[in-house]
Amino acid sequence: MNLESKTDESREWRALDHVETGIRHEYSENWLAAAEEYRQVFDLNPAGWVARYSANNNLAYVLVQLGEYEQAAEYCRAAIAIKPERYNAHKNLGLALQGLGCWNEAARSYIEATLRFPQDARAWQHLQYLLHARPTLLKQNPELEQHVTEMHNVLKQNEFLQPPIEPSPMYRQMDIPSEQ
Repeated sequence: MNLESKTDESREWRALDHVETGIRHEYSENWLAAAEEYRQVFDLNPAGWVARYSANNNLAYVLVQLGEYEQAAEYCRAAIAIKPERYNAHKNLGLALQGLGCWNEAARSYIEATLRFPQDARAWQHLQYLLHARPTLLKQNPELEQHVTEMHNVLKQNEFLQPPIEPSPMYRQMDIPSEQ
């Protein structure tokens, strides 16, 4: 192994260490410290997708917690560009778009996340909370209503429907202004 490949490997491990430390900060709801850890991954510029995807996706989630929705959406899109088949960045993009008041786009992101990994109920439940707060959303968009109905049937058929998740540091319902 030459010096350059050792340096690349070391950079990769340091980047993953920052991701792990950021996750620990998330668990304690220390959002600013978590954001700093994820940003340090970008300074290292790791070659592997895991650290790059995780830093973008996790920073996006932290920015959602801080109310920085526009920036969060950008990081979600960067994570999706790195690994589009991963579901979590699609879910977090839904949260960011919801924070921006982009209800249709948020719903589509939640559906995309649920399609990619239906075993994780969070995206589906975020969608349900959104639809509960914005009941005319489906009436205004028949295509979205069809997708939601199809998704519900698939989840039910595969026994992936779960009761609502209790609020926790890693999952909380966002405030959604109800329709008047």
